[in-house]
Amino acid sequence: MKRFFLQIKSLNNEKGVALIVVLLVLVVISILGISLIGLASTNLKMSSGDRDTQSAYYIAESGVTYRMNMIEPKLKEAYGQAVTGSDFFTRVNNTMEVGAVKEYKDFEQTSGGQPVATTTIEQVPSSTPISYSYDYKVTSIGKINNRTRKVVKVFHLSWKPRTSVTIPADTVLFVKDSLVLKNVPVDGSIGTSGTMSEVTLNGSKAIVSGNIYTNVSTPLNIPDFPVFMIINTNNYSMTATEQTLTLSSDMAFNTLTVNNGQTLTIDVGNYNKDLVLNNLNVYGKIKVVGTGKLSFYVKNITMGPGSIIGTEGNILGTDTNIEKIYVFLEGTAANIGGKISGSMYAKNSDIVIDQAKGKGVLGHIITGGFNISYLSNDNTVPKMIFAPNASVSINTSFSGSIIARTLTSSGNDDNFIFKFVQINYDSSPLFVDNGTGLSPVKEMITTEPTRESN
Repeated sequence: MKRFFLQIKSLNNEKGVALIVVLLVLVVISILGISLIGLASTNLKMSSGDRDTQSAYYIAESGVTYRMNMIEPKLKEAYGQAVTGSDFFTRVNNTMEVGAVKEYKDFEQTSGGQPVATTTIEQVPSSTPISYSYDYKVTSIGKINNRTRKVVKVFHLSWKPRTSVTIPADTVLFVKDSLVLKNVPVDGSIGTSGTMSEVTLNGSKAIVSGNIYTNVSTPLNIPDFPVFMIINTNNYSMTATEQTLTLSSDMAFNTLTVNNGQTLTIDVGNYNKDLVLNNLNVYGKIKVVGTGKLSFYVKNITMGPGSIIGTEGNILGTDTNIEKIYVFLEGTAANIGGKISGSMYAKNSDIVIDQAKGKGVLGHIITGGFNISYLSNDNTVPKMIFAPNASVSINTSFSGSIIARTLTSSGNDDNFIFKFVQINYDSSPLFVDNGTGLSPVKEMITTEPTRESN
């Protein structure tokens, strides 16, 4: 019996239980601690990886910026040396080192090594082949540790045709041969490649405030007209009274027609765009919207009376802006019975401008044609006429600069005046290099946003 009670007593003895409990708690805490450390380590690795992945993107972007920053000064140099568009693009491809791999390493070194952006520039095919413009793509691969990301930026590079004219900067009227002014005052200077006998000033108001330059020797050459092809044989016809054509990129059609009573809105977005056409027929209105500019490359154009190509402000009559629209015309301008609120480079066409009748080109005019008749003008926008082969007949006031073979003004209106104003060549399809050091390079390059690529 005594032994039985001793056994029960030993079973009720709790000595050592606390130690076991403590050991069990320590084991559990250790397991939890190890798990937390592993989880923290995993999260740290994931955070580090995510950080490197994001850093690789910014490194790639920096590579694009690096190559783009190298381009503009080289463009200016190439443009200054080039004579023709093909010469310009050959120089550009060489100076931009198209196809060459360039590394950019101007980053702080990390524990994983030196971050680097590997960049290349390549020429890419265009859907609207024009000898004045080419598309390029900058590719940049950013790398840090073992993470890489790739971005691309496409930019559109255009040749602005140029000519060198070494005449005094304040010249309003300059001719190769004869200059006849009847009762028209000139606020500025006039000049001729001939002698003083080529200059005729008739009437008491035919007074030149500046100088009369004679025997001026200067080249007056029309630059090469752009060569362009229309690959797309589709036509664009409106199916409603009002319709919008959104140009997400350059486009081409065989024929584009806007009928009487119709308004076609062309949205160029935030970048300059080209629209290439065999035939442009406008009897209604074409309204150009967006912050970019639109260049029409056209084989043939027909515009009916009352038709207009311009911005919304041009159409409403609230804006005289001529800087948004260029027309490169290969054929004749004889069928332009409407109004173009922009500038035109006509290959060899004669041109008539009569704004009072809503007819003609209201901006700058460059042509290889032989006759220009300027019958009326609002004189609110300074402009340039560059027509070294043409005889210009002008019976209206004019501000800006005219360069022609001959010029005659009858001065039928006592309020006529010719006034010199410096031309903004950013709004002209032709750059006249008069030795002032100006350059249209900023106008020649249009970039798209940087985008990630696989």
